[in-house]
Amino acid sequence: MNPQLKSLIELQAIDNQIGELEHGKAAIPKQIESGKAGVKEKQNQLAEAESSLAQLQKERKDLEIDVMEENDHAAKTKTKLSSVKTNKEYSAILVEVDAVKEKILALEDRELELMEILERKERELLPLKANCKEEEEKFNVYKLKKEAESERTEKELEVIRPRRSQAANNLDVKLLEHYTKVFNAREGVVVVPIHENICQGCLQQILPQQVIDVKSGETIIYCEQCSRILYWEETKEGAVPK
Repeated sequence: MNPQLKSLIELQAIDNQIGELEHGKAAIPKQIESGKAGVKEKQNQLAEAESSLAQLQKERKDLEIDVMEENDHAAKTKTKLSSVKTNKEYSAILVEVDAVKEKILALEDRELELMEILERKERELLPLKANCKEEEEKFNVYKLKKEAESERTEKELEVIRPRRSQAANNLDVKLLEHYTKVFNAREGVVVVPIHENICQGCLQQILPQQVIDVKSGETIIYCEQCSRILYWEETKEGAVPK
């Protein structure tokens, strides 16, 4: 095989590997963000439940204050009974006291209702807290795993990139320029095999004489349709080099 063609196949294989690693590494931040979204959802559910509970607790405290104030109101109103001078005034004070008592009963009923609601809400909060904590712990493990994966990938790339430079240096300048041009224009796929006389890059038919030349491996043959570089793969015909 032509040494330049062999170097091209090697360069394409390295670029495929680099592309796969870089693609995987680039996806990691989004994967972490996706995992974080699940945690955020649990946290929002918990925060909403805690906010609802806090509002109910505030309402209960406000009711307790209202009950105390109304009891004071009732007590002060009763003290007026000793100083009234007419039956009309006496009756009016009793009506006022009864009205305050009814208001107190209504407030206490609402307070009891709130206590039941609070107990239920507090019970419901426990599994939400547990689920949120579990989700956070799972995410932290996942995040560390993905960060470690990113570091491993970068180390692999640090090893492979010098090999890529070496393979590129083995090529003639013009050939490397062509490779780079097609690489940028054809989504990184430059060197492809032919299968059943078809270019595996653009899937167009190759002329019979070109097929013979590709099989010989003695010269660099370009696809007339897509400008990719063609080669003949003996063992796995039609496969893109990995």
